[in-house]
Parts: sequence; C-alpha cells; structure tokens
Amino acid sequence: RRLQSAHESRSVEDMRFTIPSHLTPEWRKHFIRYDALKRMVYAIVEDASDEGSLLDADESSHVRSRQLLEDKFFEELQCQLDGMNSFYSAREETLAHELHERKEEVEVLRATLSNPRTKNSRSTRRRKSSLKNAISEYYYHLTLLQNFQQLNYTGYRKILKKFDKVARSTRGKTYLKETVATSSFYASNRVNLLIEEAERTMIEDLEDGNRSKAMNTLRVPPLDDRGMSSPCTVYFTGLLMGGVALSLVVLTVAAALRPRDSWGENNSAMIRGLRAVFLLALWMFAFAANTYVWRRAGVNNVLIFEFNPRDNLSFVDLFLIGSVIAVVWLIGVYLYVFSYWLGIPDYVGPVVMYALVLGLFLLPVPLYFSSRLWTAKELARIFVPVFPVSFADFWIADQLTSLATIFLDVEFFWCYIFYGLQHPENAVHDCGSVVYVLRVLLAAFPNWCRFAQCINRYVDTREAMPHLVNAGKYSTGFFVVGFSALASGLKDSDAERQSMGYYAAFVLWVVSAIVSSCYSFSWDIRQDWGLFEDKYKLRKELIYPKKASAHTVYNVMFMDSDILFAGYY
Repeated sequence: RRLQSAHESRSVEDMRFTIPSHLTPEWRKHFIRYDALKRMVYAIVEDASDEGSLLDADESSHVRSRQLLEDKFFEELQCQLDGMNSFYSAREETLAHELHERKEEVEVLRATLSNPRTKNSRSTRRRKSSLKNAISEYYYHLTLLQNFQQLNYTGYRKILKKFDKVARSTRGKTYLKETVATSSFYASNRVNLLIEEAERTMIEDLEDGNRSKAMNTLRVPPLDDRGMSSPCTVYFTGLLMGGVALSLVVLTVAAALRPRDSWGENNSAMIRGLRAVFLLALWMFAFAANTYVWRRAGVNNVLIFEFNPRDNLSFVDLFLIGSVIAVVWLIGVYLYVFSYWLGIPDYVGPVVMYALVLGLFLLPVPLYFSSRLWTAKELARIFVPVFPVSFADFWIADQLTSLATIFLDVEFFWCYIFYGLQHPENAVHDCGSVVYVLRVLLAAFPNWCRFAQCINRYVDTREAMPHLVNAGKYSTGFFVVGFSALASGLKDSDAERQSMGYYAAFVLWVVSAIVSSCYSFSWDIRQDWGLFEDKYKLRKELIYPKKASAHTVYNVMFMDSDILFAGYY
C-alpha cells in the first residue's frame, strides 16, 4: 500500500517543484538534482515493499540493505549541498565586490553632478544612463541568486518531506532543520542586504528620490515568453503568417499564367534583388524558431546575449517581424509578377520593396524602436571591429558569413538599376563581373569582420587558442574569394591569357575551397559542437538529453558536411 501511495503521488509532487527554464547551464548544474534524489527515495520505497516477502528470510540483512539505501540518499544530499554552498558563496562574494565598484562610480557621478558646469552636460547624462543600466543588470543577478536560495531550500524541504513520508521517519525533518537551514546558501542574509543597498543607490543617487520610478527601472519581469507577448501580437503574427502562406499560392498561379515571352531580359537581376529580402525573412523565421527551442530547453538567451531582461523580444515577436518582412517581400514580388498586366516597369516592385524595408527599419516610431536601435549599434560594432567583442557581436557576425549572398544580391540589383538600365546589352554580365571591385570586397567582408574580431580578442586575452586558430579559419575565406575572382576575371579575358592563367587560378580556387571547407568543418565538430568529449562523443555538459543530442548532432553534422561541400561544387 505504501508503494502504491508513493506512485500515485508522483505526478502531484512533480508539479510542485521544477527548476526554472530560464537558467543557464552554469546555474542549472548547481541547483538541487531533484529527479536523482526522487529516484533514490523511490528505491527505498520499493525496498520497503519487499519487506513482507522477506519475513522468513534474514530480516537483519534486509534492514542493513535499507539502511544502506538511506545512507546513500543522505550522502548524495550532503554532496549536492556542499557544491551548492560553494557556488553560492562565490557568487555572493563576486556580487558584493561588484556593488563596491558601482558605488565608487556613483561617487564619481555625484561629484560631477555637484559641479554646475558639468551637471547638465551630455557626457554626464550618458554616464548616468549607463550607470542606471549597470545597476539594473546587477539587480537582475541579485534576484537570480535570491531565487537560488529560495528554490533550493524548497527542493530540499520537499524531497526530505517525501523521504520522511515513505520511510516513516523523522530523519529528514532533522536534517532539514540542523543542516540545510543552517547552511551558508540559505542562512546567509547578505544577498538581501545587497538588494536593499542596490535599491537605495538607484532611488537616492540615480532617480533623485523617486522610489516608484526607481523600482520600475529595477523590476525584473518573468522570463516566460507567454507573459512577454501580448494577445494582440500573437493574433497579428498568426494572421500575417496565414496571409503569407495563402499569398504564395496565389502568386504561384499568377506566375504560371503570365506569358513566357513577357519576362524581360532583366529577369535575373529582378530575381536576385527579390532573393535578398526573402533570405532575410527566412533567417528571421529561423532565428524565431531557434529562440523558441532555446527557451523550451532552458537556454537563457536573454542572459547569454546580454539583452535587457526588461525589454527584449520573445519568439512570437520575432515571428511577427519575420512575417512583416515576408509581407514586404510579397509586395515586391506581386508588383513584379503583375507588372505585365499593370503596365509598369518590372523593376518597380523590387525598388518599392527595398524602400519599405529601409523605411520600416528607420521609421522613428516606438514600434520595436529599442530593438532596431540595438541592431543598428550591433552592426556598427561589427563593421568597425575596434570595440570589445561580446557574445552577441561574434554570433551576429557569424550569421553574416552565412548571409553573404544578401550583400551580393543587393549590390547586383542596384548596380543593374543605376547602370544596367542605361546599358542593357551587357548589364547582367558587368554587374556580376569581378572587375567591379566592390563585389569582391562584399564577398570577403563578412569573413573580414570575424577575422578582425578574432584578432581583437587575441589582443585582449593573448590566448592563441582559440582566437588565432579561429582567425585562421576565417582567413581561408579570403583565398577562396580571391582565387575565385582571379579565375573569373581570367575566364573573361582573351584566349591567350585564359589558356595561361585561367586553369591555374581555377585549380587554386578548388584547393582553397577544399581547405577552407575542411578547416571550417573540423572547427565546427570539435570546438563548436564539442564532439569526442564524452562516451556519446559529445561535450560533458549538454542542454538536451544525451541520446537525443547525440543522434541529432550526428545527423546535422553529416547533413552540414554534404551541404557545405555541395555549396562549393
């Protein structure tokens, strides 16, 4: 009966305690491993259920077996508690030191504000705003540590209560009172004092005594995507995505009905111009899907990317933005396809599309304004890589290396608009020619951004591995682009030069492409994916279940290799 009662209560107990999904792996691994402890408790229950069948056997042996299970349970409890105390103490000390640094910055700001000459200067306002953001971020980490205290104590209380219930003992209650309640992670009140001090600093020094405004600045919203997306956002996202799907069907039928001889000679330029925005919309949908999976798997992308926890986009917002870009793309495609019946030049559609994209990005309205401003700043940091490199910087720059086609398509289209319409006989050839140096530079530009970032990181850290080795990976892209441009240029030259140099340049391009592919692929599977670090050939710390991760990563690895080499050949 005891075993049946324990099994019936499993689902109820499981719903009562869960680890928050927004925590990073570095935090998650220091939380109580509730599931492992729960399995140990159930093992004790199952051992107790065999008591009736062992009455005629060696009863003392059964008692020793059960006592051994209970001792192992409390040994595991103590092991987890020791690690928890160490992590908590280290984080608490780090945050205390950080508050000391922030208060020193506040003192400097206070001295600046007391000077009438500098009180209202632009640099003072900027420093004050930066300090507000720093205190807000600091306060966020304090709340994480405070939740660490509360959630772990709750986990210990529940698992020990479960133990006492199934073991018919008071040992768990005693352990909770004498060991857990007195441990440093729970008994320490320092984090509450740090929170009070941070609040006092924000109220008195940064918000001029306005408590309501200060607390609103410090407030940390729940990191639940369902709470971050309004019903209106969800509705319009679904509406636009459904409209995009329906419009694609209509567009396909219209393109099929248009006479073949009505498509002009500039069809290639128009398609390339439209393809750039299509790839942008496709990337946004993929990013939204990634964000959804990250949040479901407990990857705190807000903390990793150093987003403002009080103002960031959920996966629904990203799907909405992707849908808006897709709608703009469809407007351009519709105008292009229906230009035959509307009697307008076929380039009007793509031009209107680019005007809408630029207008939506630069529109000075509060619709996702902070996100658009953040994007503009990130692109500036990437294109001029002299600033300290954050995770978001090199992640977005990595994305740009995969989106180099967008740069080339945009260049080709606008070259055709400004040059090709006046010289239609050679427009497609000239705008795609490597003689037009800008095209070669654009092809190498994303790799150069990542190369410069890696050199920047090496200068800051003096660590050759991984920064210089990673820079070598991106430098191979320069040879691929260079030899490709050389081969293309020689191919278009006269027959004598072609026979002498074209095939040599072509062979060098093939060799450089193979080297670059192997270099990049090796880096991906070893450094980025962390293969060959565990028995499943994966890194030791995994977000997803081990077996699922192994199968998924191996499948993606082989698909990636096929696509990578097919892309070159």
